[in-house]
Amino acid sequence: MVSDTSLELTVDGIAQGGDGVGRHDGLVVFARGGLPGERVRLRLTERKPSYARGEVLEVLSASPDRVAPTVADSDHAPWQHIAYPAQLRLKETILREQLAKLAGVHNPPIDPIIAAPRPWGYRNTAHLHARGAALGYYAAGTRELVPLAADPLLLPALNEALSALGHLLPPDIITGVTLRASSAFGYSLALLHDSPEASLDELELLAEAWRAHVPSLAGVVIEAPGPPMGAGAADLHDALGGIVFSLAPTSFFQVNVPQAAHLLELVSKVLEPGPGSRLLDLYSGVGAFALPMAAAGAEVTAVEEYPDAVADGERSADLNNIDRVRFLRAPVERALPALDGPFDGAVLDPPRRGCHPAVLEELARLAPPRLVYISCHPGILGRDLPPLLRAGYRLERLQPVDLFPQTPHIETVVVLGR
Repeated sequence: MVSDTSLELTVDGIAQGGDGVGRHDGLVVFARGGLPGERVRLRLTERKPSYARGEVLEVLSASPDRVAPTVADSDHAPWQHIAYPAQLRLKETILREQLAKLAGVHNPPIDPIIAAPRPWGYRNTAHLHARGAALGYYAAGTRELVPLAADPLLLPALNEALSALGHLLPPDIITGVTLRASSAFGYSLALLHDSPEASLDELELLAEAWRAHVPSLAGVVIEAPGPPMGAGAADLHDALGGIVFSLAPTSFFQVNVPQAAHLLELVSKVLEPGPGSRLLDLYSGVGAFALPMAAAGAEVTAVEEYPDAVADGERSADLNNIDRVRFLRAPVERALPALDGPFDGAVLDPPRRGCHPAVLEELARLAPPRLVYISCHPGILGRDLPPLLRAGYRLERLQPVDLFPQTPHIETVVVLGR
């Protein structure tokens, strides 16, 4: 049945972004909320000559992998209607299909995905918006706030802080809040994004009251020019690979630390850091790979363009008495041409947009014998992989690691050798 606003569809595949996929009269249809093997009725949200998109209104014939969602109106957990073992299978399917489609790599050496020990309650970071006295996330593709009293994806310390703020928050005093939790030490830190209508005195009163209600909230930082303002601690400490990291509220750190430990273990196994080895860490952030590798004895050059992340990395190196790491603050594509080899190996963990083409060219010039590419987007990986293969690298192993349960996001450790 087809009309201008709805259609019935048999879902027979899964798309990169996590939507179900089917065909109707030769038209590719993406079904948000649909699962392979289901018959669904969609409300169409977009229609083009070659494809259409829609949201599932009714499941006419359900997949055995469908489960009841844990929380309603949660676009930040778009796969919560899928049983966790099926989420893992679908992520492997997406990775395999994207590599074949975009990189021409068929039958890639993909190891079974490493499941998360906690499919819920794993995130150590949340960025929430505020409107009036309500806190929440924006609905997908909109600026419509979906109020949220608790988020089942978050670590308990963050939900404790979120609940208290929801009761204390005056209207229109902030535009949002960033919550961070230490997986290693169990406490939390917050950054208030102030509203133009709020005075510093009001924000400081809120910070003090919030800390008084939440013993595990070690500090509340107020976003303002100049030195940090607020109450309590101004940075967070967490641990990975035996290293204690000192983190500013805005610095990126992997949101799922137990799974990040798998990433580090895989990188270290491939690159074998030790005395005498020279290694590159590109898009190094706060040094989550660089510092443990340097602690193992390697000479590490870490390249990162964001000043706060570099400052955190250098501060963490001092904190852990690590002196074999050098941080270069620059975009990777600008820093690499000035570097001379040889390097024994390199790890690159680019943002979601992937690598600048110049980075791939420079890696071909430097030609470290071992590369580890940490990918968070199979489609972008499919774009970045062919230049490296043409430069003489061979694909040895792909290890998916599920850092983001209840979402279609896929983290993959890609091992390349010469």
